[in-house]
Amino acid sequence: MNRRAADPHHHTVAGPLADRRRASDLAAVENADLCSGCVTCCTYITVEVDAPRAAWEYDQWIWALYHRGVSLYVERPERWFVHFGTVCEHLNQAGRCDIHGRHPVLCRDYDPRSCERRRPLADVVAWFDRGDELEAWLARQRPAHYQRLLAYRRQTPAGPPVADALADRKALDQGLIGISEPAADTIPDTREPGSPSDRARARRGAEERT
Repeated sequence: MNRRAADPHHHTVAGPLADRRRASDLAAVENADLCSGCVTCCTYITVEVDAPRAAWEYDQWIWALYHRGVSLYVERPERWFVHFGTVCEHLNQAGRCDIHGRHPVLCRDYDPRSCERRRPLADVVAWFDRGDELEAWLARQRPAHYQRLLAYRRQTPAGPPVADALADRKALDQGLIGISEPAADTIPDTREPGSPSDRARARRGAEERT
């Protein structure tokens, strides 16, 4: 999963921009108009990764896609990206950045004129939100690679039997309760006999004798 692209909002859009100014040259009012009602760029990160070829590489991406908020997509000619659906912690309820002015340069360099909300994505040829979608695509588009993946799985032991997670968790919880809250009749009585004043007088007497 090697990182290549520094742009966390990478999506290739169709055609060059007619306006040749840099994103940082846009006036605040222009940015406000372009971004009005939209916070899309604050809700995901993308990272370019090596195009998978080996069976274990496909297997690891299928595993990754079993996790919520993780997607994978392919752009022409052969660029693979992992997409994380995750909201920036500095996006406030008003849809604004609460550290604006101290926000990262990556955010400042992002060009809202090329946002996927405004312009169609040009080169995305496949998008996967689930592991079974990637498997189906492999079987259809790269059958030889898919057969290698199946062979790789057959050669790998299945592992130990699947445990009953709910039953095991219940037993564990009961065990922890038993440890943290022992029954009253099992707690040894380490208290000294007599009242506190009796014990104090006994200690003073012992000290005087020594």
